[in-house]
Amino acid sequence: MQESKQLVKNTTIYALGDIIPRLLGFISFPILTSYLTPADYGVVNYVNTLTTFMLVCSFLCTNTYYLVFFYRCENEIAQKKLLGNLSTFVIGFNILIVLFFLLFGEYLFGFYESNIPFYPYIIIGVLTNFFAIFSILPSALYRLLERPMFLTVLNVSRGLISLVLTIVLVVCFGYSALGVLYANLVVNAVYAVVFLYTTRNYIIWNFNIKQLKTVLIFSLPLVPGSLAYYVTTISDRVLIDKYLNLNDLGIYSTAATLALILNVFSYGAYKAFEPFIFKSWGGENFLNIFEKIRNNFVYILLLGAVSLSIFSKEFFQVMSGVKFHGAYFYVPMIIIGVYCSSIKMLYGTVVTAKGKTKVNSLISIIGAVISIVLNVQLLPRFGLISAALVSSLALTTECLILIWYAKLEIERIRPVLGFILGVLTIFLFVYLIDIDNFFASIFIKIIVLSSTVFLLSKILAVNPFKMIKGLVKK
Repeated sequence: MQESKQLVKNTTIYALGDIIPRLLGFISFPILTSYLTPADYGVVNYVNTLTTFMLVCSFLCTNTYYLVFFYRCENEIAQKKLLGNLSTFVIGFNILIVLFFLLFGEYLFGFYESNIPFYPYIIIGVLTNFFAIFSILPSALYRLLERPMFLTVLNVSRGLISLVLTIVLVVCFGYSALGVLYANLVVNAVYAVVFLYTTRNYIIWNFNIKQLKTVLIFSLPLVPGSLAYYVTTISDRVLIDKYLNLNDLGIYSTAATLALILNVFSYGAYKAFEPFIFKSWGGENFLNIFEKIRNNFVYILLLGAVSLSIFSKEFFQVMSGVKFHGAYFYVPMIIIGVYCSSIKMLYGTVVTAKGKTKVNSLISIIGAVISIVLNVQLLPRFGLISAALVSSLALTTECLILIWYAKLEIERIRPVLGFILGVLTIFLFVYLIDIDNFFASIFIKIIVLSSTVFLLSKILAVNPFKMIKGLVKK
């Protein structure tokens, strides 16, 4: 029991370390949309998207090897050498990536006919990614050492400094999009030094080719699945840049920013539920436990999806410049994909527990193919609507395949009915019912949301008060 409580405590702290920096970044949203044009915002989102994608390529999933094999090392010295060897490889590999972009990047982006200049925007993203890699393995180390508070303090402080520096550069010095990108670059560079310093006692620098061969044999098969996931979730923005314009990219990115808040809460909830899934896996009561977890998870997701969608218009009216107000139209379309991606994460854990990790990768690849093929065909014809719907279609397809493959004999009617209720509520109060008076709209939607909360709790058999105290009790 004590071990379980400690696990939940550590998981909660880790989740806060991930969630709080994202929320801090969102605080800058009204400031950025006031001082940046849609085109500027599109540039920032595009470069950040590129950086996220590059981070997967930069590690080749070697951090997964580190997490799996850290405790299989024969002694503490071997653990330090493993971290040193992986760090040496990753840093050297990423120096080559930076050199490649410096030599050929401008030509490649010119060939792609991107609307965003390689200098200075893309190269800042490349350098930001280089400094970001220094935090990945140390973060894994602190998780393995069960030092959640130290890691959380580092992540939260990094988020705070990034927020302050962004505001200073954008508001005080008028750097617009460059201000946001420079802030990210500087903060990642500073914290690269911080992570190197704080891990100095846990690392022995070396270069062991034999060990690296073993690492890559394990990690490289994981790369396609990881890349496919990001291709599914970010290819729409890359293709908007190609087929539409930067203003469209800015509007779409703004809508995605609001919709992706659901990810913040779903990730936090998932982090709290995840240990119970692995802990109870294989037990005779697993299906009952998983069904309770799923219903609670669906409840949280639907409340978040309905809230973000029906209040999206009022949100943009208050929190953004007038040029961004139309972004609310795309939020519900995008949020369906965010919802399905979160449910996919839950069932993906079951598939992982079964040891079928390659299946997760294959399903991600299927989603990536759907996303790219349909976006290439539909974006030039139908614009942003197709980007939002295609993204959600791809993630929904992945989710349904995973649910089918997991083959869990549990009740499925409740989440389906809850989903239908959520979709109908969103459709009515975003696309059909338009209340001109701002305060009347807020008042009516609060009543609607309250009613939805009550109905969902009945449909999903969830007691929200007990859920807060603890989902699974023995």
